[in-house]
Amino acid sequence: MSITFIWTLVLVISVIVEAITVDLVSIWFGLGAIAALIGEWLGLSQAMQMVLFAVISVICIIVSRPLAKKYLRGNTIKTNLDRIIGKHCLVTETITADNKGEVKVMGNLWAATSLNNEKIQAGEYAEVISIEGSHVVVKKINMGDENIC
Repeated sequence: MSITFIWTLVLVISVIVEAITVDLVSIWFGLGAIAALIGEWLGLSQAMQMVLFAVISVICIIVSRPLAKKYLRGNTIKTNLDRIIGKHCLVTETITADNKGEVKVMGNLWAATSLNNEKIQAGEYAEVISIEGSHVVVKKINMGDENIC
């Protein structure tokens, strides 16, 4: 089997896989195969063709993947729950490492745990870090550090 056939096969397979999927998953290998085919036609050794294939594929991945993920992600629709992440809240029941407490955020009461199992007393303020199931994870806000809304 000739090396030209192998690079052509890699190119065809990567294009087919790319056409079947909706994400960029193999197009870089197709570009690497094209570079290796050009190397074959220029008379480069098989080892140099493999290096050329690998280098071009990796460069294409590094350059294009972050851009593709950013622009091809589509419209991410946030739910109403997502909007509480980053909001400040009032702790209404003390949060400890052993027990969930309660916070009031945007007018609603939520069961809450603290980041790093920090104890947060009732009456103190916190910031919502994430939502885990039916409770929120919060971290304590020091009154001197930030403006509390």
